[in-house]
Amino acid sequence: MRWRSLRYLRGLTASVALALGGAITAHAQDGETITLTFANWATAESATRPGIEKVIADFEAAHPNIKIESEALSFSEIARQLVLRVRSGNPPDVAQIAGNDTILVAATGGLEPLAPYAEDGTRDALKPAALSGLEVEGELIALPWNLAPAGFWYNKAIMEMAGLDPASPPATIDELRAAMEAIRESQPDVMPLGMDTTNRAFALSSNWPWMLTFGAVPIGEQGTGADSEEMKNYLAWMRELSRKDFIDPGRKIGEFRPLAAQDKVAFHWDQVLVQGVIQSVNGMSDEAFFDRWGVTTQPAGSSGESYSFEGGHQLVMFADSEHKEAAWEFMKHLATSPDAIENYTVSYNASLPPLAEVPASIAGELDTPVFNAFLHEIIPTIAEQPYGPAFAAASTAIMAGVQEAVTGDKPIDEIAATIDQQLDAK
Repeated sequence: MRWRSLRYLRGLTASVALALGGAITAHAQDGETITLTFANWATAESATRPGIEKVIADFEAAHPNIKIESEALSFSEIARQLVLRVRSGNPPDVAQIAGNDTILVAATGGLEPLAPYAEDGTRDALKPAALSGLEVEGELIALPWNLAPAGFWYNKAIMEMAGLDPASPPATIDELRAAMEAIRESQPDVMPLGMDTTNRAFALSSNWPWMLTFGAVPIGEQGTGADSEEMKNYLAWMRELSRKDFIDPGRKIGEFRPLAAQDKVAFHWDQVLVQGVIQSVNGMSDEAFFDRWGVTTQPAGSSGESYSFEGGHQLVMFADSEHKEAAWEFMKHLATSPDAIENYTVSYNASLPPLAEVPASIAGELDTPVFNAFLHEIIPTIAEQPYGPAFAAASTAIMAGVQEAVTGDKPIDEIAATIDQQLDAK
C-alpha cells in the first residue's frame, strides 16, 4: 500500500500542532455546529442499537457543537460500501470496521494516519496487543474499539443431557468428536457444533485457528500451501463433521447465535460478544447465562496447541474528512471513555475494552467467568493472520475448497490441489 504524500503532509501538520502544545480539540468556530458522519453496523443490528444510540447521545450532550449522523450498514456490506465511497470522493468522517476489511479499506489510500492524534496519551493507554496488525508501512491506520477474540462455547445443559461432564469440556479434537457423537445420539434436534463455513474473508479468519491446530498454514510468509498433508487432514475432518451432521454447512456465524439462544447448539465457535447476542434474544440474566454456558480454549488437534483469532472492531478516520479534530474526539470517546465502555462495549457488545488498565468503576463489570476466561486463557492463544488484499483473494479459493469438502464427494487430495492452483494463480 502506498500512502499519498498529501497524507504525510496532513500527519505532519497534526504533529507540529501537538509539538507546539496545541492539543487536538474539537472546537467549532463562532458557534458552528459540526456534523460527523459515522458509518457503522452497530446501529444496524437490534442487539447493539440501543447501546450505541445512548453512547452517541451522551457524546453529543457533552459536545453540544458536534452532531453525529449515524449511517447504518450491514457488517457484510460495509467494507465494499466504504471502498466505493472513497473512490467516489464521498467517504464518511468515521467508520466502524473489522478484521481484513480494515486492511482492504486502508489499501484505498483514503484513511487518515492516526499516530499524531494518538500522541495525546491515547496510545499509551491501550494494550500493546490491541494495536497488533493496525500499522501499515509504519502508519497507524485504525484505533481499536473493542476486542472480540473467538472461544469454544459449550452449553452445559446439553452436555449433561448427553451424559457428558460440563465441568470438563472437550480439550482435544478426539474428545470433541466423542462428545458430538453423544450429543447427536441423545438430542437429534441439537446441532453439535456451530461454525462458519461460508465463502468470505471472515469465514477464513474463523477457520484459520482450526487449520493451524492441524498444522496447516495455507498462505502467508510461513505458508506451506494448501496441497499439504496438514491441510488435507483439516479438510478431511471438516468432511467428517458434515457427513455425520455435526455441523450445518453454509450458515454465517450470526445465524447460529439465535439457535444457541434456544438451546439448539451444543458447542459454538464464536467471539466473546456472543453472550450479549444470546441474552438479547432470550432475555437470560447474567447468572442464568453463566449457569447455562461456559467458554474455553479451542480443542487442540494434531499440533497439540489451541488457537484463536481476534475479531474485534476498529475505528477509522477518512482523509477527506473536513472535521478531523472532532472525528478524533468521537473515536476516542467510543474506544476509551468509561461511559462508552460501560454502556456499549461491555453491556451491549459484550466485548473487551482495548485499555491496558480499565477505570475502577468498570473493573467489576469485567470480573465474570466469561471475561476472565477470555482475558486469562483465550487471548494468549490468538494467532495473527496474514491480512491484506491477498488474504481476501485467497479466502475465495480456500473457503470454496472447504465448502466442496463439506458438501461434495470430490477426493480431498484433488480439492487441496485445486485450492493450491488457484492460490498460485492469484
